Amino acid sequence: MKVNYRYSMNILILAAHPDDEVLGMGGTIKKLSKKNNIFLVILTEGASSQYKDKKMIEVRKQSCKKANQHLGVKDIFFLDYPDMKLDTIPNVEINKKLELIIKKTKPEIVYSPPSNDLNKDHQIVYESALVVTRPHKNSVKELFCYEIPGLVKEPFKPNVYVDITKEFTSKIKAFNFYKSEIQDFPNPRSIKTLESLALVRGMESGLKMAESFQLIKKVVN
Repeated sequence: MKVNYRYSMNILILAAHPDDEVLGMGGTIKKLSKKNNIFLVILTEGASSQYKDKKMIEVRKQSCKKANQHLGVKDIFFLDYPDMKLDTIPNVEINKKLELIIKKTKPEIVYSPPSNDLNKDHQIVYESALVVTRPHKNSVKELFCYEIPGLVKEPFKPNVYVDITKEFTSKIKAFNFYKSEIQDFPNPRSIKTLESLALVRGMESGLKMAESFQLIKKVVN
């Protein structure tokens, strides 16, 4: 099936769990979606390791749909791997599914979870991102990591900042759709944490509020 896209560029965001994308780059998604086609891949169902009630898998999926509809995401691909168990899935299987999505959506830019994260699922998605965006195989010209607040092996070291001063309220509104995941400060999944991090990254870059990224690869023709 031939897919016709309305905007100038196709962008693909990889996330291990529903809400990673909002926590890491919700403001940037809102900004980018104004002029680009944004696609999102959620690799795990993000619930089975945290909740005994299997209904939470569908709850989180619906929360993800609502949050990203608000942010302007064009389409979401749910791979439905078990939460916190990506290390039990053969890497080649994950990579093949991601390669098919890249072939379909033809992104010029891909965003991935960071490499500094202690969360094993995040690490595996990052490693897969390196593989599936390798040269000569696809349309990808730029690969970025976004920052996810939480426990890390080492501090995140950004080299790219995006002004989300105007988009921050949209980020918080999107996060509010993930009602089951919102915690009280100082938990990393608190609204105050997101605000504090945006202010710190803004201070570092001379902006009021910002999200930060690591540029991993850039190909210039």
